[in-house]
Amino acid sequence: MKAMIDRMSIQKRMMLYFSVPLLLIQIIVAAFTYPVLQEKFKSQLDYSMGQSINQAVSFLESYVQNMEYLTQLVEKNGEIYGILSAERSFEGHGEDMASYIEYYVLNSIFHSIEFSNSFYRFGLYIPYDISYVNNNYYFFPYSRLEVRDDYARMEEAFSAGRDYLALSDERKDIGSQKTSRMLTLYHRILSHVDQRALGVCSVSIDINRIAQVMENANITSRGLVYLVDAEGKGVVSSNETLYLMLEREDDFPRTGKETSWENVKIGGTDYFADRKNIAGSGWQMVSLIPVREYDGQFRGLVLNVVISAGIMGIMIMILSYFLSDYYVGRLKKLSLEMKRLQEGNLNVQLPAARQGDEVEEIYRNFNFMVDEVRRLLKEQFQLGKDVRAAEIRALQQQINPHFLYNTLDLVNWIAMDYGAEDIEKIAWNLARFYRLSLNHGQNLISIGEEVEHVQVYVNIQKFHYDDAVHLKTEVPEELKELACLNIILQPFVENAIVHGIGKRAEIKQCSVVIRAQRRDGDILFTVRDDGPGMTQEQMEMATALNINEIKGGYGVKNINFRIKLCFGEKYGVRYESVLGEGTTAFILLPAMTMEEAERKAL
Repeated sequence: MKAMIDRMSIQKRMMLYFSVPLLLIQIIVAAFTYPVLQEKFKSQLDYSMGQSINQAVSFLESYVQNMEYLTQLVEKNGEIYGILSAERSFEGHGEDMASYIEYYVLNSIFHSIEFSNSFYRFGLYIPYDISYVNNNYYFFPYSRLEVRDDYARMEEAFSAGRDYLALSDERKDIGSQKTSRMLTLYHRILSHVDQRALGVCSVSIDINRIAQVMENANITSRGLVYLVDAEGKGVVSSNETLYLMLEREDDFPRTGKETSWENVKIGGTDYFADRKNIAGSGWQMVSLIPVREYDGQFRGLVLNVVISAGIMGIMIMILSYFLSDYYVGRLKKLSLEMKRLQEGNLNVQLPAARQGDEVEEIYRNFNFMVDEVRRLLKEQFQLGKDVRAAEIRALQQQINPHFLYNTLDLVNWIAMDYGAEDIEKIAWNLARFYRLSLNHGQNLISIGEEVEHVQVYVNIQKFHYDDAVHLKTEVPEELKELACLNIILQPFVENAIVHGIGKRAEIKQCSVVIRAQRRDGDILFTVRDDGPGMTQEQMEMATALNINEIKGGYGVKNINFRIKLCFGEKYGVRYESVLGEGTTAFILLPAMTMEEAERKAL
């Protein structure tokens, strides 16, 4: 092994010495942390399963409680009770009229209650032989209950003073007699005087809502959640096909005491079974999760650990390669520079990184040998640099801003002498425009001067567009002495002009309104125009912070970038626009004096 390592290149040996210990440490850490992760994952999975079944039970109990409450609401209604408990001694037409009045009152009450509780359907089973008992919408004959297969159990529940919960076929929709499978709560209404039965009130809910609760409670793909009644008969399940298949097995869980994820075997397959009682109904909800699927959750954890370890191993190897390449590369660099020196190239220099290792010492000795030659070359280079600097200064003098200002002032005075008012105005506004734009090379300007800068720009554009550009500024006097970045308003006005009357012949006027107002500790500028507007994509492109696209100038992207760079991400530019109506730009800056702005922005 040692002989094989000795034959390796320096780079390969460095990779081996660096990566192998790190890989061993990684394996040891993974071996110790995996059991902890597995236990935490198991606890979280158990908690999720428990929560899902508990939430489903809570939903069903809530439905049952709501139905119980609604039956009490019907029973305690004075008009309903009065009609049901009244003695009937009508004859002939009087009976028909009295029955019609009763029907009208009861129908109105039930319609109002059902409309206010749209999830539920109501019915009233009346033991009396009256004309509206066969209405089959809200009112039914009591004999309809007597022919049910479970009537004996219903009577047993009524005799014990309990409500009875069962499946039935009831109306599915308000205003329709089309029936559907429903979960129904039956409640007997008794006389307050002699406790005789006056009728039975029913409240129903679509069984599909219960099925949805079962489906939401089933957190595994091959699991099953189902509801059974007090006799152990299935009511509804999350997967009807799977339920019918498992129900045929002898050891299929039906009714029994409450359990929490006990192991059961159904048809040769192991399951975790959880059984919960539904309060107030005598029914139970059962959840089955295949043990294999439960354990399969941990296989995913193992796979994640293996993948993570593999990725970390690859990263360690890559890092080892680059580190070894770095140090070997320094030696290769030395060899290359020495070869260039041997070929007569005296303009060589090795970097002095001051790392303090042996390679660095060799670098310093090499640099010392060519130091004198480098010094002479540097002096010659500096001489040429000074000459170029002098040439640049000469060019700068030719475009000195003060020379530009003085020249424009001269044009202004000459125009005044000759009475050329338009030329005078253009020259004065142009001089003021550049004086404010250049701002002696400063990045900050007062808000008053910034607004003036926009005004003189518009004054110039008025000549270009035959007075078709209109600017209105609403800036409180107390804000004009505060500071802002220079040239942050004029580009928005320029965009409004260029993309409005500048590009569209049908647009004859351009109006721009600039406002400034204080917002807490900030200042909000709004620049609103009545131009053609922008699309959402155009607004996003206008404010995108892509530094690579900012080549210079004072475009909107540049303004947004400068504001955020100086004052933070809270500040900047945003747009609101309606096509065909105009665009509004919002520029948010902190409210600061010039001194405060200089300390924060520079």
